[in-house]
Amino acid sequence: MASVPPATRQMVRIEALTEDRFKGAVGIQNDFLGARKRACGVCSYACCPTTVFEFAIPYKMHPDKLLTSAVAVSETDGSVVGFVQMTQYGMPRDPFSAVLHAMKPGECYIEMMGVSAAARGQGVGTRLLNWSEEQARVRGASVLSLGVVNGNPAQRLYERFGFVAKPKGACSTACTGAVTFCLFGMPHGRCGAVEME
Repeated sequence: MASVPPATRQMVRIEALTEDRFKGAVGIQNDFLGARKRACGVCSYACCPTTVFEFAIPYKMHPDKLLTSAVAVSETDGSVVGFVQMTQYGMPRDPFSAVLHAMKPGECYIEMMGVSAAARGQGVGTRLLNWSEEQARVRGASVLSLGVVNGNPAQRLYERFGFVAKPKGACSTACTGAVTFCLFGMPHGRCGAVEME
């Protein structure tokens, strides 16, 4: 993909997630999940989008999670064009996230990151990664990690940012592949996922 000239890049600001940005963040999350992901490759997540009420529950139960989540906001119209949700070791996690990735002491893990289709390729993902890295540092984390579904073009962004795929054994690869398929299907034509640090 050719880089976008600076004059046409979308101007955004990154800010910690607040309740008034939940609607925009859940929209990014639903677009991310509903785009091509299907539970067991059959039922599209677009059929059952997360509501703002459902999205808000973990943040209302654990307000400190707001400090590890951020949105990218367009300077042009104030809309949310990106969202990142990061968890620090010891923070509560939903059961699906805990199955997908077991966290270690000293780790911050990017649970989810998405950028609107209109803002992709304009540096928004990089800005969200920079924000996440800074927050991980401030929180004293020694490791920042994430998982990416095999074949996802965003893996190139993560590699450019400095993330490296962690080697896995055959059993771990099979288990991760099965769980990833059950949750997401094969959105990019390949089964499984890659963990990166």
